[in-house]
Amino acid sequence: MTDHVHAHMGELEAVDAVVGDVEEVIPAKRRFALGLQQALVSNAWLDPIFIASVAGFSATLATNLVTATFLAAGVVTVIQSTRLVRLPVVQGPSSAFSPLAIGYYKAGTISAASLGLIIGAALVFLAAVCGQFARLRRLLSPAVSGTIITLVGVALAGFTFMEFFGGIGSPSFATGSSLFLACVTTAVVLVSAAFGGTLRMFGFLTALIVGDVLALGLGLLDFSAVGQAPWLAFPKLLPYGALTFDPAITITMCIVFIVAVVEAMGMYEATARLTGTELDDRRVNAGIAGEAGGSMLAALIGGFGTTAYAQNLGVIRLTGVASRHVVRVAGFIFIALAFLPKVAAVLVATPAAVVGGLFLPAAATVVMTGIQMASQDRGSPVKNMVAPLGLMAGLGIPALAGPLSGGLPEILGEMLAHSIVVGAVTVMVAEIVLVRLPEFLRAR
Repeated sequence: MTDHVHAHMGELEAVDAVVGDVEEVIPAKRRFALGLQQALVSNAWLDPIFIASVAGFSATLATNLVTATFLAAGVVTVIQSTRLVRLPVVQGPSSAFSPLAIGYYKAGTISAASLGLIIGAALVFLAAVCGQFARLRRLLSPAVSGTIITLVGVALAGFTFMEFFGGIGSPSFATGSSLFLACVTTAVVLVSAAFGGTLRMFGFLTALIVGDVLALGLGLLDFSAVGQAPWLAFPKLLPYGALTFDPAITITMCIVFIVAVVEAMGMYEATARLTGTELDDRRVNAGIAGEAGGSMLAALIGGFGTTAYAQNLGVIRLTGVASRHVVRVAGFIFIALAFLPKVAAVLVATPAAVVGGLFLPAAATVVMTGIQMASQDRGSPVKNMVAPLGLMAGLGIPALAGPLSGGLPEILGEMLAHSIVVGAVTVMVAEIVLVRLPEFLRAR
């Protein structure tokens, strides 16, 4: 075995102690409560509401977006945890698609974006079925995966604090009551994690209940939308009209989907490391095929790309529960909510400040996990530059997207605005140029 292979294996040593047991079978009642907790602390229900609100969806399209996201995320979560990657990963809408979805809807090109997503997902599906993602996986050193995970966590920061302060546009935004709710909710999660045991296991669910009870006492829990929601609904096929083809949009969606898949692979690696699970190429390829299949389903019924969700990693780390059987329950809950909008509306009634309070420790844990992976010493100053270069580009270039995009093709200008896209591309190029290529040349 060559020295660089030994070095790479050394990089893959876990930074953290093993958390939980992926194969643990928990008693049914407790498993349901834990599955409900995983479902509640996910963006599967918040992201579509956020997109619909900012983009100006009609009530009908907004409802369809929520139900479509629940259905796609639920189906793939169940299949992933049972048959494919077989890890405790929850599916949800990738943050990489949110700004694109809003922009394309406002521009009237959302049907072209749906077709672009289907094409991109189909290409990824074929590559995964043919076993080609094993090659891409070899580029995912902890420096690459950790950089992407860190950028995902940072990307969640704006949304998390938007909710933490009560939601922009809300009468309670940045008021004392909203800050009180958010701080108490976060404190319950952290105190539960510190105490350990059963309290740690159900820390997020406890925090949600405490937050909602306080919100009710403060008059901030509004159930008016529950009465207006139908009892039963089905996602509509092609709700944005017939699919149309636009080359630039299709290329954009394909690139973003590949970046989302790389993000998902990083989640697989991080979850496997955190839980002490051996992850082979076959499981990775199967998982990516599931991600692609779920995204094609989502696009057909009005949703957007669904991939392994980062905040789930934070929940596992804080609660110590890593059973894939719990995640399967969360998937079934998603599916039920897809057809029961009135029940989903009860969930949506949770004040934004409580949601932000729940998400803050989960998102912060994602950032911490990413930094720990990215900061591992690789034994060479040049190799150690890979992660910082990716982070610098991902955080710095999007701020200059406007001035930089003037002389660039439209597709490149659009990509520059997305930190995860810029950072992922940069860190992978840096890994190839600074690490893999020199290793290859020395081996010859």
